[in-house]
Parts: sequence; structure tokens; C-alpha cells
Amino acid sequence: MKTFLRPLAFILYPLAFLLAAACLPKTYVKLTSEPSIERALDVLNSAPEGKSLMHFLYKRPVRFEYSNRPGLCHKFSLKTGEIFLPLEFKNSDAFLALALARAAYIYRLYGLSGMEEIVSEEEELGALFQARLGLAINLADNDFEQNKYAKQLRSEFCTYIMEGSVSAALLARTAALSSDPQCQHPLETLQTQRAWLEKTKEAIDGENFFALMYERDMQLVKKGLIPITRAMKNDANLRALPRYEIYRYQRTFYDKQSGIFTKLEKLYRNALKEDAAWRASFQTDINKAREEFSACNLPE
Repeated sequence: MKTFLRPLAFILYPLAFLLAAACLPKTYVKLTSEPSIERALDVLNSAPEGKSLMHFLYKRPVRFEYSNRPGLCHKFSLKTGEIFLPLEFKNSDAFLALALARAAYIYRLYGLSGMEEIVSEEEELGALFQARLGLAINLADNDFEQNKYAKQLRSEFCTYIMEGSVSAALLARTAALSSDPQCQHPLETLQTQRAWLEKTKEAIDGENFFALMYERDMQLVKKGLIPITRAMKNDANLRALPRYEIYRYQRTFYDKQSGIFTKLEKLYRNALKEDAAWRASFQTDINKAREEFSACNLPE
């Protein structure tokens, strides 16, 4: 009997292991090829604020790698499923985690809303989340002083703890709307995107609608989000439609985009409420950080 059961066990035990593994969360998803970025992901996952974000990343994976281009900022290549982080933070797990967290939070908003490109509002919320993570992992003023690349991070962190979320979001918005091609700026705001969408609704004449759609695609080309061949193909396909199909396409497009914008507006409002609730719950920690960073943003 034992002789019979032994070979059976060699079949059943691996099968049981595979079935058990199938029930586990898919945390084996590889998000990067870089050991230092792996450590930054561990830092993010170690903070209560980061666990839900990590869950989203495992559910909707994206690759984090280092950028080979200048600029102390994240860079998105979302069509290829990649986010590039500044190489300058490679030797600092904490600052690399902050850079990663901001980009990952923006990616989450992008994924949940269905937006076709990153807008200023997503950068603002990413900056607030980044500051909360900095507080959660107990960053000290000395940490910033020891890293020559962290000057901008320190300024943003100081603004959040000293002046509040509104000022921190405004700082992020100002940067996002400023011209900085190395960091894929300037971005548009949700308001400008809505204004453009309203123009498509009012463009009864076919030529006006074609021009607006082509103009939008060329902006995406300029930002590196789509190739120019796709913009030209989209324009040709749209112009080839019968007139009644164009009207139908116009209505469908407007309704879809309007729904996406409404979804992002809701995400934005909820994120601000979440930030306000977090600040209320951790006001003691914020007060301690204000003492630690008492020389914040003072002239050097």
C-alpha cells in the first residue's frame, strides 16, 4: 500500500502546491529589472499609504526603469507600458521611493479615469501623495541635506508640511504648466481639455470637426504619445466616413470623452478629501515635521 501511495504523492503534492499558488495574490509580477527600484517598491509597500497603490500596480502592471535622458523627474511612456525614473536617485532608496510613488500614483489616476494623456490635476495629486509618503517613512531634514539632487523634493515637501495641501498642489501645477520638454511639460489642465471637447460638440460643419480632431492628434504626436502615421490615418479614416456616420461618431466621441473627464473630476475630488482626512489624522506628525524642518524654504 505504501509503495502505491509514494508515486501518487509525487503527483498530488505538486498539484496541491499549484492550486494553492493560484489562490495567492499575484505579487510575483515583475515591475522592474533594477534591484534598486525593487527596494524602492519595498519602501512604498512598507507604508500603509503605499499598500493599496502597490495592489493596483500588481493588478495593472507597468515597468519602472531608469531614464537615460536628463531631468530630475519621471517620464511616461504609457503606450509601451513603461515609466522612467531619474537615475540620480539610484543610490537613495527613500528618495527613489518618493519619485516612484508620485509617478505610480499618477499612473493609477490615468488608468482608473481612462484619460489618453497625463494632465496637471494628476500631477497635483501625485505631489500630495508623495509628501504623505515622505512623512510616513519619517524623512528627516538631514536626509535631504545629504543628497544634492533632492533640493526640489525638499521644497515640495516643505510646502506641504508648512503651507498645506493647497499651496503644495499649486506648486505642482505651476511646474506642470511650465515649459520643460525634458519632463514632458507643459501639460494641459482638465479645464482646457473640456473646453476643446465642447468645441467638437459645436463643430456642426464637418471640416471644423476634422480640423479639431487632427489638431488634437498632432498635439499627441508632439508629446510622443502617438506616431504621426497614426494621426494621418485617423484623419483619413474620419474623412472617409459618410456624413451621417460622422455625426454619429461625433456624438459617441463627445459622450465617451465627457464621461472620462467626469470620472477624473470625481477621482480628483475624492483624492483631495482623502488628503484632508489624512492630514487631520496625522496632524501630530505634521507638527513634529514642522519642527524638524523649521528652516524650510528660507533663503540660503
